[in-house]
Amino acid sequence: MSEDKKNTRIDYEDLIKVPDLLELWKKVYFKTEETCAGISKEFVASKTFIDMLDQAREQYLSYHKLSEQFLDQYYDNNPVPSKKDIARIAELVIALEDKVDNLDIQIMDNVNIMAKSLIKLVDFQQASRDETLQFLQEVRSLNEKLDYIEAKLESVSQRICNP
Repeated sequence: MSEDKKNTRIDYEDLIKVPDLLELWKKVYFKTEETCAGISKEFVASKTFIDMLDQAREQYLSYHKLSEQFLDQYYDNNPVPSKKDIARIAELVIALEDKVDNLDIQIMDNVNIMAKSLIKLVDFQQASRDETLQFLQEVRSLNEKLDYIEAKLESVSQRICNP
């Protein structure tokens, strides 16, 4: 009887044993993954898949071509500047700014040259004025000397004429 109890207890323990759900889930997952991977590989390698890709590509290209045609028609009917147009205008504006900057630099250089020339002219005029004033003083001095000499000559000629 004690052996029967032991056998019964062992049978109950086997029956009561809880299965490991994680292990069971892993087995199911990996088997499903293998099966799906095999089916996917077969499908990707099949002519049907390649035909589907070709058809999808053709549909995409036709849609793209159609959308470009619609956009071209829209832009023909409604003139809206494109990115190329705006980029070209930006290039022209930058080129114009460069030309204006160069012109500004040239004008400033010319103004500086003119200012230096005017300063030299003013200095030259001042020197000419000073020389003219000095010349006038010398002429006055000579006139005074001539007047003195003339007066002396007159007095000498009167002495000679009126002895």
